[in-house]
Amino acid sequence: MTSDTSLVFIGKITRPHGIRGEVCAQYYAESYDYFKKNQVFLKAGKLPPKPCTVKNFKEQGNLLILKIEGINSRTDAELYRNYDLVIEESVLTDSDLDAMNAGMQDEDAKQEGYAPYLHHIVGSTAFVGSNDIGTIDEIAFPAGQEIWFIRKDGQEILFPAVSEFIERYDLGNKAVYLCPPEGLLEIYLSDTSSDINE
Repeated sequence: MTSDTSLVFIGKITRPHGIRGEVCAQYYAESYDYFKKNQVFLKAGKLPPKPCTVKNFKEQGNLLILKIEGINSRTDAELYRNYDLVIEESVLTDSDLDAMNAGMQDEDAKQEGYAPYLHHIVGSTAFVGSNDIGTIDEIAFPAGQEIWFIRKDGQEILFPAVSEFIERYDLGNKAVYLCPPEGLLEIYLSDTSSDINE
């Protein structure tokens, strides 16, 4: 296993599914070949990546249901909540590599019908003006709407990722600049919203 700098984030385990050890996962890659070729690793924080053998998987709405070898009960599955799914950059498929390259070439582009690859966004810092409002650490698609979960100091913002609320991406610096609708931040950050919107 190579260093973390060569790892590419392709998904996240969100929660257990059922009682037999299956898990729900958000999945951002174009290809499922990584599962079939046993190229996926589980990663949590600064812990070393551990190999992940996916025995089977199926689509369920915007999520995948995964059966991972060694996870055999709901209790086991709970231990892997919020683990990242990562692969080594060297095994990226052509379609995923093309998507990554397109995103990096347009990293300073405004949102004009362009959206970077999702794994570029996860882990980025969200700014309103020069104010850091938190880290985008999860993306979900309830009812087909892309929602970013922005978290900082125990607070959480559910941000609708639509073009008019996104000023620009700076993917080289892992930053996204937002222009939220009036009143949105106040809902979540009642104690600090006056500073953010100044």
